[in-house]
Amino acid sequence: MKLLFIVENYPPHFGGVEVVFQNTCEGLAARGHKVTVVTHQLRSSPAREKKNGVNIIRVPCLESRYLFTFLAPFRAFWQAKKADVVHTTTYNGAPPAWLVAKLWRKPVVITVHETWIGHWQTYTNMSGWKAGLHDMLERPIFWLPFDQYLAVSESTRKQLLGVLDKSFRERIMVNHNGFDYAHWSPDRHKARAQQIRKELGLHNEFVILAYGRPGYSKGFEYLLKAFPLVLRRWTGKQKPRLVLILSRDKAYEKEYEKLMDLLGPCEGQVTVLDPIGYSKLPPYLVMADCIVVPSLCEGFGYTTVEANASETPVVASGVASIPEVISGKHVLVRPRSPKGIAEGILAVKARKYKNTRQKKFLWKSNLERVETVYADLLEERKKIRALREKKRKAFLAKINPENIFASIKKSWEKHAQKLQEHKKNLQQKVKKAKARKEKAKKVKKAKTLQGQKTKTPKKKTTKRKGKSR
Repeated sequence: MKLLFIVENYPPHFGGVEVVFQNTCEGLAARGHKVTVVTHQLRSSPAREKKNGVNIIRVPCLESRYLFTFLAPFRAFWQAKKADVVHTTTYNGAPPAWLVAKLWRKPVVITVHETWIGHWQTYTNMSGWKAGLHDMLERPIFWLPFDQYLAVSESTRKQLLGVLDKSFRERIMVNHNGFDYAHWSPDRHKARAQQIRKELGLHNEFVILAYGRPGYSKGFEYLLKAFPLVLRRWTGKQKPRLVLILSRDKAYEKEYEKLMDLLGPCEGQVTVLDPIGYSKLPPYLVMADCIVVPSLCEGFGYTTVEANASETPVVASGVASIPEVISGKHVLVRPRSPKGIAEGILAVKARKYKNTRQKKFLWKSNLERVETVYADLLEERKKIRALREKKRKAFLAKINPENIFASIKKSWEKHAQKLQEHKKNLQQKVKKAKARKEKAKKVKKAKTLQGQKTKTPKKKTTKRKGKSR
C-alpha cells in the first residue's frame, strides 16, 4: 500500500508521539509498504530525506505547528493523490490531512492520543480566556468525519465517546501503542547504569527519578512539593536523592523556571539534568530505585510503560490511562497529592508495592491492526467505487442514442397500444349504450300497446225530450 502520514512533529523533533509515529512509519515500511511523511521543518533538518525506508517531506513554517496547519496542504496535495490511505494524528496535522484526503476521495485515519475538550484549564495553568481559546480550536477537529479513529487506550476511547457525534462513534477502535522492550531491557544497561551513578555522585543513596517535559499536565510541581515530606519522614542514614531530567524546550521555559523555584531548601538533594536522547535514556531508569510519574492525565502513559520495562518500581498517579497500562512493581496514588506521592515513595522504599504480571504492548500487534484497518477501508472504498461505476454505466446506457430511440419506440408502442385499448373500450361502451337505448324503446312500445288493449270505451248518454205541459 502507498501510505501518507501528515503529522506536525516527527524526529528529529523529540517526544512520545514522535517516537510512536517513527516506529509506525518505519515498521510499515519494513513490512513492504511505501510510506511518505509530511511534517514541519526544524532549522537543522533537511527539506527532504529518506530514512529507514520512509520518505520525509518537511514543510518550512518558521517552526510553528500552527502555521503547519495552513501550509501543509500545499505540500501534501499531490502526495495524497498517489496515496491509498492518509493517516494523521491530533492536533495540527488533522485538518490538512482530512482536507487533502477528501479532495482526492481517499480514506483518512486519525490516531487520537487524548482530548482535553472541557479540561484545558484543569490540565494546564492557562488563564480562563486562553484555555477557552484552546478548547475552541480543538473542538472543530472532532467535527470532521474521519473514516477511522484509533484511540491509543481505553481511556482515550471513553474521552472520544464524549466529544464525537453519535454517527462517528462506531468508527472508534482501541489500538494500544507499541513498545520496544528490547531497547529498555535492564540487562543491556546495568553496566552503564552503575557508571551514571558514579558520574552523578550517587553511591548508595536511594535515587528517585522523574523525567519528561515540564508542562503543567505532567505534575512535576506535586513531586517537588512531596519531596520535603519524604525527607522529613526518611529513616535511613543517607538521605534520598531526586534526579530530574527535564526538557529545555522554549515552549516550557516558564514552567521550567517555576519548578526550579520550588526546589527551595531541598536543592542540595536534587539533581537536574538536561534532556537525554531516546537511545541513551534507558540506563538512567535502570540506575534509579524509584521512578515517579505524577501526571494529571496521560493518553497512553509511555513513561509508565518504560519504567515497568526497566523493572524499576514506579509511583504513578491513578488517573486516565495509567491504571490501564501499568504493571510490574508499582504503587498508584491520588493525582495532585504531594502527600500521596510521598507515601508512595516511602512504600517503595519499604518494598510495599504491588508486583503484577508485566503487560505487553508489542509493535507487531499494533502494526497488524493498523494494516487491517487500512485493508478494511480500502475494501469499503472498492465497494463504493463499484457501486458508483454501476450507476455511471446505467446513466450512460440511458443517454445512449440507440437506447434513447429504442426507449422512445417502446414508449410509443406502449402508448399506441393503450390508445387502441381505449378506443376499443369506447366502442364497446357506445355499443352497450345503443343496446340499452333500443331495449328501452322496445319496452316503452310494449307498454304502450298493452295500455291501449286494456282501455275500456266510454258509454254514450242521450237526453230525453220531455213533454211540455
